[in-house]
Amino acid sequence: MEMTSLRLLHRSMIPIGSDMQQFLVTTGAASFDCLFSTRGDFVLTLTARGETRGFFRFDVLPGYRIRDYLGDMYSDLVAVLRSDGTSGEPLKPKDFLAQLNQAIPTQATIRANPKPSEIVRLRPDIIEEREKPYFNAWIYWKEDSGRRPSEENQHKTLLLLGPEAARHSRERNASSRWSATDTGGSWQAS
Repeated sequence: MEMTSLRLLHRSMIPIGSDMQQFLVTTGAASFDCLFSTRGDFVLTLTARGETRGFFRFDVLPGYRIRDYLGDMYSDLVAVLRSDGTSGEPLKPKDFLAQLNQAIPTQATIRANPKPSEIVRLRPDIIEEREKPYFNAWIYWKEDSGRRPSEENQHKTLLLLGPEAARHSRERNASSRWSATDTGGSWQAS
């Protein structure tokens, strides 16, 4: 299904230099903390905020399309939306995505750029050192040491700090080091 709201949101992100936006969406009785990210692959994630928790990741395909086949997510989404036997209506993925499309904001703001700690909170698929969401410093590896940043570390660096930091990591053979407490570290100053 084409998500026209994501197209408009992305267009409004470009002039403000944003590659990720955080926003709240309410659909029916469910409320979701959402992230739309264009860092690497385009991804829309929904983290359920209510009694029933859930994390839902949608890959955004060319043309701002999201597949309406929910696969393994279906039963978890039904539990969050309560669109099962209690309402008498089965969950129809196309209808859900249409409602979601209507609820997504179409105007990006600087204020909606999430901090790395928020990204970690809302993206349980970031698995490396989840308990450490704050950038601390770089660990620079000597070329002759044979060491380099792990794939997981580079993925976390990209998702939390952005493509420039990921490029810095690759070009300088540096792993990002993370902390459980906010040290005030900045990847550019290290």
